[in-house]
Amino acid sequence: MGLARDGGPHRSHSTRGEAEVRQERERRPWTPSLLAALVVVAVLAGWWCVAGKLREQREARDRGETSAAAELDRRAGSYAEAVVAAGAATSDDRLRTLAAEQQVDVWEIHRKPELSVVVESSEGYGPWPKSILRLCHRLDFRALGEAAAGFEVVRLPDCPAPPTP
Repeated sequence: MGLARDGGPHRSHSTRGEAEVRQERERRPWTPSLLAALVVVAVLAGWWCVAGKLREQREARDRGETSAAAELDRRAGSYAEAVVAAGAATSDDRLRTLAAEQQVDVWEIHRKPELSVVVESSEGYGPWPKSILRLCHRLDFRALGEAAAGFEVVRLPDCPAPPTP
């Protein structure tokens, strides 16, 4: 509404146009708006489900990696115990046989000043697609063949170059 030249209210033709727009808006079907809202809700629900599934897989993979690492540490320790039980005069072939029995591979053997062996082992973990954890351990033995025989197991940050046949 505006003011007429005489200062009084002036009726505009736009008032009628606004009423027509309002009526047209009221007559317009609400179905497209509802469908758009449903699509938005469906997309958000789908994203939420996918994010939850990815989070579950990541957590399962982390738990699997931890248990696989514990298993590989256990294998290295079992191998070290078998070497201590075998005694001081154990040949390289016997060390490799003991390693195969404990599901580890011998990569390096050093005999001076004391016996030191680097072993590698791997273990699958996690949901599909399975991942493989590969760890190397250095086993340092002391006083083999004596009552005070013992060992130290050290997990290496990286595996050395593989042995040449």
